[in-house]
Amino acid sequence: MKRTSLVYLLMAIVLLSCGGGKKKADVEVDQSKNFENQKALAAASSWRGNFPQALKEIEEAEKINDKDPDVYVIKGAIYMGLKEYPLAEQNYKKALALRPDYTSAHFNLCGLYLIQNNFDQVISECGLVVADPTYKARANAYTNIGIAYFSKGDMAKARENYEQALKLNPSFVYAHNEMGKLYMSTGRYGEAVNEFQLAVKGYPTYDEAYYNLGLAYLKLNDDVNACEAFRKVMEISPDSESGVNTNRYMNSVCK
Repeated sequence: MKRTSLVYLLMAIVLLSCGGGKKKADVEVDQSKNFENQKALAAASSWRGNFPQALKEIEEAEKINDKDPDVYVIKGAIYMGLKEYPLAEQNYKKALALRPDYTSAHFNLCGLYLIQNNFDQVISECGLVVADPTYKARANAYTNIGIAYFSKGDMAKARENYEQALKLNPSFVYAHNEMGKLYMSTGRYGEAVNEFQLAVKGYPTYDEAYYNLGLAYLKLNDDVNACEAFRKVMEISPDSESGVNTNRYMNSVCK
């Protein structure tokens, strides 16, 4: 799932002051600066994982201007971080009510639906994203659509969308990992190994891709390379889901 492009941290907060005989235009400038500061601070706190603080900051921004769709995209992302998914959806839809063609809101909503396994909605929302030729995360959106089709059992459309993602970004590790999973599901283990290798080459701490690589090597009866991949998982992230799943292989195959 992707964070908003508004993540930038300002070193000082411009404080509003309506006293001292300020002109109305000056007050409006101050309000605008304070509004942008609050959005930036909220986005930065969210990026750091401090979601309760981020929520306080974005609510201050909302008090200043509740007609800016960015507020609700940031707020939706914060609620996603808090795993408050209904509230996240509500805020993304608020953003889209204010600006129906807001691609970032569609993209974030697509990511939310992917978490919730709402695959038809993933296809719908990310379909709007890939239709925007100016949006930078189209490769990610194509991959999300591919995952949705894969989960629905439509391997042809899944592969088609992974290929579209890799056409846009040949080094996109997320798409390589998902393509590898598709090959695994159809018994094409050698091709799966190639895809997982591309994933870990592009992202050397990609624990899930290393885990998948280990599984693919096991299918090829290559225990040596399988165990090497599993050991990488344990080095990178022993407490992750991939690390927990790897333990059983470390205790059996990789003694």
